[in-house]
Amino acid sequence: MGKRELVLIVLFLAAGVIVYQVTAPPAPAGSDVSVGGIFQHLKRGVQGARETANGESHQTVPVEPAVRMLRINLPRASDLTITGSDRTDIAIEVKSTAHGYTAQEAKAAADGTTLKVEAAGDGLSISGMWAMSHGGSGDAFVTQVTITLLVPRRLAVSVQPHIGLLNVTDVAKVEAVSSRGETHVLRTAGDVQLTHIGGALEVIGASSLTLTARNSKGEVSKIAGATRLDATGGRLSLGELAGTLDVEARNADLVFEKAGGLKPAFRVNAIGGSLRIDGLRTEGRIDGRNTDIDVKLDAAAPVTIYNLGAIVVTAPPNGYTLDASTTEGRVTVEDSGITPSEGPDSHAAGKVRGGGPTLTLRATRGRIDVRKKSVQ
Repeated sequence: MGKRELVLIVLFLAAGVIVYQVTAPPAPAGSDVSVGGIFQHLKRGVQGARETANGESHQTVPVEPAVRMLRINLPRASDLTITGSDRTDIAIEVKSTAHGYTAQEAKAAADGTTLKVEAAGDGLSISGMWAMSHGGSGDAFVTQVTITLLVPRRLAVSVQPHIGLLNVTDVAKVEAVSSRGETHVLRTAGDVQLTHIGGALEVIGASSLTLTARNSKGEVSKIAGATRLDATGGRLSLGELAGTLDVEARNADLVFEKAGGLKPAFRVNAIGGSLRIDGLRTEGRIDGRNTDIDVKLDAAAPVTIYNLGAIVVTAPPNGYTLDASTTEGRVTVEDSGITPSEGPDSHAAGKVRGGGPTLTLRATRGRIDVRKKSVQ
């Protein structure tokens, strides 16, 4: 078949479609099927949601004095900021961006991104749902949502699983079941219970903290009471903790700074990763397996460290008693008066500067280095 014949066939088919559109009877009632409709559907599918529009909405909701809890349920991704202050209502601002086949369809999708506020037991519930995936055929969908809530600072905030940026500041209490993405929880008056997955994390200020962190990278500080941490992967810097500490870590890099405020009991159980503690002054126990452990003591305290691997400890400046043993390793002690035994299973024990609380160190297949605190 030559090019001439192919062109004639295409022209014949096009003419047939035109004649059919002119002469075809109306489609049966309730039916939207037509050749023109099919072509229009194909056109939308090819060109896609090509138009963009923005939407914005505002509402204010009064809060009764008996309301103590604000529950937030946003199953679609959004950037959420919650800020507490001395107010008696909740101010809600929603900004959105949407795409659609036409500008009108995109604008309708953007303007349809709103939140619903309902009474829920002893509190208020804020929820919202919007299409954020391309449904095909040029269907409109939302690409970005930014939500700002100004709330009374006396409210406790409970956030159901959330995807996207999360900022919570100056509220009474925070509970976040699952926050995926960059998360900041600042100046909470009461307890913080948080599960964080991936991205930057900042928790500063709370009466107590229960944190489950998965591949989190960031800072935790100024916790007045108990801190419980379950960390897998990631890197966290923790400082100015003033209560007890209980840590379970797997392949996480943890740095504890200004650890002098910790209260007994202090406990860390780590597998892999690394552990750095600066300024420890309280009773505690550390159990490691293939963990890089480096602990600096600012004061003598009954501290026990076990590790499958090496241990590095900077001894306290005041009196303490050393009991260090390693299997398939070596013990070194910089403080004078203690000479470690030779051989593959080295041991060092004795009183330093008159003795005091016992520093117990046990390593398997790793060395133990007991360093002397440098004079600043």
